[in-house]
Amino acid sequence: METRNREDAIVRRASILAAHLRPYDPYNRNGVGVEKVSCLQYSSPEIASEKSTFDIGAMRELMHGHNVEDRDWIFNLMANSDVFSTKTKAGKVFAIPDYNKPMEHQREMTMKRIFYLLEKGVFRGCLTNTSSELETRRQAAINECLGIYDHSLGIKLGVHFQLWGGAINFLGTKRHHQKWLQDSEDYVVRGCFAMTELGHGSNVRGIETITTYDPSTQEFIISTPCESAQKYWIGGAANHATHAVVFSQLLINGRNEGVHAFIAQIRDKEGDVCPGIRIADCGHKIGLNGVDNGRIWFDNFHVPRENILNSVADVSPDGSYNSPISDPDQRFAAFMAPLTSGRVTIAVSAVYQSKIGLAIAIRYALTRRAFNLHPDEPEVLLLDYPSHQRRLLPLLAKT
Repeated sequence: METRNREDAIVRRASILAAHLRPYDPYNRNGVGVEKVSCLQYSSPEIASEKSTFDIGAMRELMHGHNVEDRDWIFNLMANSDVFSTKTKAGKVFAIPDYNKPMEHQREMTMKRIFYLLEKGVFRGCLTNTSSELETRRQAAINECLGIYDHSLGIKLGVHFQLWGGAINFLGTKRHHQKWLQDSEDYVVRGCFAMTELGHGSNVRGIETITTYDPSTQEFIISTPCESAQKYWIGGAANHATHAVVFSQLLINGRNEGVHAFIAQIRDKEGDVCPGIRIADCGHKIGLNGVDNGRIWFDNFHVPRENILNSVADVSPDGSYNSPISDPDQRFAAFMAPLTSGRVTIAVSAVYQSKIGLAIAIRYALTRRAFNLHPDEPEVLLLDYPSHQRRLLPLLAKT
């Protein structure tokens, strides 16, 4: 009896849906069922409208400003990931992101997408060819496209290439470039950016991590002296990063020389956390669960003297501190210079997220109808209402 009731309910629901979709004239008062329009009418503006002679290519050149072909190339790679993928063998790597999946699944998919893009040569030259303005513009265009697809993917790549890679490029010297940049570009070395602490975020000058120098071993010793000094919310730290650029107060012979940057290997080749380091997962977030944010503590962790990023200041083997910039304030400003590109990237990401939101809102307004002036006329599109136009179109022009 219970089974039959369930079957009847299913049939009843199916018939109701069929009635909604069956062509029928809602204004026919005789109930004859004149076939005219279906109850549910939907088609996207692209399908419903006649083809326009408007030059979309010219508009894209104007709006994007640069690298339209590179944008098409990267979108094509993502759209055809099930066809082009060979090494990853993961089906459609760039299926529509499902943000309802567990955090672990989203992180796994982010990594699969990175390896797919790596296989296709998307990152070639992005760290080893930074002197080229053309390459810089190309990477900016590609970063925007990846961020439009999935913000977690854009952030994960930004941490590695712009923050980690940018620090090596701008704060390091030739020895660091030769040792780290190619492996970072090939994603053999996976970097994170350990600046923010639990007690200090934007106030970098106030960070509490301490680094001292031991002349007998020619090593720097990095320590987390208190809980507020733990490196916090570090993208890549929880699961995947093998190395970190660590920002710390440098103490030489008891004198604080201010904030400096050091390269620290935080995981070995097997992916195990190195001795002298503790890492904890920041856990689930409201959004960006494809990024593995983590917390890092350093327990008298030793790094070679050569691992100080020394374009601004250096320490000699005997422990002498030297810098071409004598003013501590100017020296600190030089260390902060690589952050500029990251700040610009964050501002740019706000623009492309606006593009996504506006595209959804405007397409909806070109499809959704509400109220009509006469019973025999179709209802009015939302975007035909002046109040709706005044809400959306100035934002479109601004973006």
